[in-house]
Amino acid sequence: MAGKLRVIEIFDSLQGEGWWAGVPMSFVRLAGCNAPELGLECLRWCDTRAAWDPSAGEVFSISEVLGQVRLPRICVTGGEPLLQKQALNELIREAHRHGQKVHLETNGTLEPPELACDWVVVSPKPPDYFLSPGWEGRVNELKLIADERLDASVAEQLAAAYPRAVVCIQPLSPPHKKTPAPHSVERAFALVRSHPDWRLSLQIHKLLGLR
Repeated sequence: MAGKLRVIEIFDSLQGEGWWAGVPMSFVRLAGCNAPELGLECLRWCDTRAAWDPSAGEVFSISEVLGQVRLPRICVTGGEPLLQKQALNELIREAHRHGQKVHLETNGTLEPPELACDWVVVSPKPPDYFLSPGWEGRVNELKLIADERLDASVAEQLAAAYPRAVVCIQPLSPPHKKTPAPHSVERAFALVRSHPDWRLSLQIHKLLGLR
């Protein structure tokens, strides 16, 4: 759908996770996700299930999307935003033309956009933590969810494959819960304690009651 994006929602909030936690951003959540098709295990704890349906939401032109963005940093998330890669490239181009920064959140199973984003968060998912070729040198942040599949060897292999990326370990929060599961907090803390260059990521927007 060249020049148009199917959008679930556009809203302002704080980035609640990872390296940019606490920074205000405009969020553009796109429709469609390939996790069900790929059988990714994130499905059982996903907190954005409304974005799975590729026919959900509304269709907007790039100018209509940017007309609803009020902050200098835009976080494009999903779902899986790269299912709409052609129009996403246009959004990146136009946002940069207007002097705005674009952050992208992706599971990394699809090829990266042709145009460079200002910050790319890749969150590989179990069971195999697959990333598509082409992400080398493009990943700024690896976000790894501390479920029972994630151990030090998996995290270390991913960190070694993307040495320029900061590594953020995030405890697993059950859907519609503000606080993470205690066993996942323990796992996440153990990983960052044994790897001091990594950092713990919390979903602070949930703790603050924000979107």
